[in-house]
Amino acid sequence: MPQSTVSFRLDINRSNAIIDYIRTTASPRLLSNELFGPLMTITLYLGIIIAVFGTGANIVTITVYRRLGFVDTSNISLTALAISDLCVSITTLISFLSLVLLGTISNLPFTYEIFLPISASAHVNFSRVSALITAFLSTERYLCVLVPLKIKSLITPKRTFTVMVILFVAGLIRWPLDFIIFPIRWRYFPSLNRTLLGAIGSTDRTAVILRGFNQVYYVYLLPPLTFTIVLVCTILLSISLHRSKAWRDANKSIPLNASATSAAEKPNLQQSKEAKAVKLVITIATVFIIATIPSSIHIFAVATVPGFDVGGRYVNMWTLMGLVYNIVDCMNCGANVIIYFNMSSKFRQATLELFSRRCRK
Repeated sequence: MPQSTVSFRLDINRSNAIIDYIRTTASPRLLSNELFGPLMTITLYLGIIIAVFGTGANIVTITVYRRLGFVDTSNISLTALAISDLCVSITTLISFLSLVLLGTISNLPFTYEIFLPISASAHVNFSRVSALITAFLSTERYLCVLVPLKIKSLITPKRTFTVMVILFVAGLIRWPLDFIIFPIRWRYFPSLNRTLLGAIGSTDRTAVILRGFNQVYYVYLLPPLTFTIVLVCTILLSISLHRSKAWRDANKSIPLNASATSAAEKPNLQQSKEAKAVKLVITIATVFIIATIPSSIHIFAVATVPGFDVGGRYVNMWTLMGLVYNIVDCMNCGANVIIYFNMSSKFRQATLELFSRRCRK
């Protein structure tokens, strides 16, 4: 098959978004420019709305958990998850607004390329942090069910905070490297006859090595690892929860006096709290698993389909699918506050008190 030379330019207006090609040989595309334009516009504005909601929702979550305190280790983990999700929403909002900005304001001295290391890369990094924290939450909760006494004495607030810091470092280690791989500099664009600030991929030895590290670590290692951990722990937690419920139903008995009733209520109350915590983690993990499917499909397509990449023959579909899975990430980030509100009585009460005070003021 003959190779084609591609010149790539993304041109976005208020009403449409098109990708122009200059090719030496024609090649088919999965999505035509005529259809891609309206879809791109709808996706961008929908993504901005969802990103704004995710940003506000996670600010509320962080505020509420700060009011509840961090004596409970799960509050520390959920706050860290909310911080990471907040950064995912903000970076997505920056990326989408920058695309709209470039299409509505002419003669800007930069191109969308500069947002690759600034916001697009940051989105990927914080998404990996959220995945790592979700995997930690699932693993911790399953171990609490499996060996409760040992885990509760081992996992302290200080140790949980240390683990959260380590997970943030593990997920964000790529971000500064992308400024080496995609250095921001002035360059000339012949199609526009202008010199603009952009970020072109470096081809020196260091950049090539770092690009290979990013590919292995962020594409082939972290996503499958975190997805597998969350999936396995969620299945095991669901089985444990079902067995625990079946055992309680099978061993129900009627106490003979008030003292027996009081003694029986204490372990039942503790079991109820544990069951609610397990259900909360299962719900968070399930939403995470569903939200991970679009990005997994996108990564698999990039790795296996020739031309499904920037500048390739299927760049329209690559661009649109990339925006869609960014939106799904934001939906996952915003969904957590709804889960907490519906499944945690303490969180719901603190949230209502927070907004009632705001309204009175």
